[in-house]
Amino acid sequence: MERYVLDSNAETIDQYFGVLSDSESLLEPTFNAATGHLLPIISSNIGKPKLEAAIWGLTYGPQKVTVMGVEDIASNPAFMDLLKTNACIIPVSGFYVWKKTVSDPLPFFVRIHSREILAVAGMWKQISESRKAYVVITRQANVLLKPLGESMPCIIDPEDFNNWLHGNATQVVAKKFAHNSFMPDMTVFRVPDLVNDTSNNSKELIQPIPKLRDED
Repeated sequence: MERYVLDSNAETIDQYFGVLSDSESLLEPTFNAATGHLLPIISSNIGKPKLEAAIWGLTYGPQKVTVMGVEDIASNPAFMDLLKTNACIIPVSGFYVWKKTVSDPLPFFVRIHSREILAVAGMWKQISESRKAYVVITRQANVLLKPLGESMPCIIDPEDFNNWLHGNATQVVAKKFAHNSFMPDMTVFRVPDLVNDTSNNSKELIQPIPKLRDED
């Protein structure tokens, strides 16, 4: 997942995650969330979910890491320990993927019709006294997305929200993300190349467009 969309409101977020926000700006619609942007995440706060802003992307050595494969986390004791205390949920309306098997990568938008908001798995780290940063946790792509790329974000089911946020995220990793998953309500459609420019941020970015060429 390289970019994503969050187009929701405080009422919907509260109904879905049981978390309130006193900041309207935190939930301003974004149709082109990208690395380095300050975006909302949901973390645990003394046993209660908390909506707060964090930067997408962690620095490990010389690299900026925005996504981390679930298999890499499961095989690294330090990451597993961090996940126990610093798991988070990233609220997402849908996400973009690029078909890179052609010379000019084609952007597609992915969403799940039965879920107004997706709970994408993440992990955060304190990077300053007042700021957190996070990474998206990914897994092997399902059969629908496999033609577009090798990975997809881990999507947490509502019944796992509590475990994920309150110290049992490693159990969710072991039980739910260890195998491929097919989501029948997941749809994928081609979107305008406007999304390639991160300065573009409007609903126009997620409007379906017709097939333009044979590689689409």
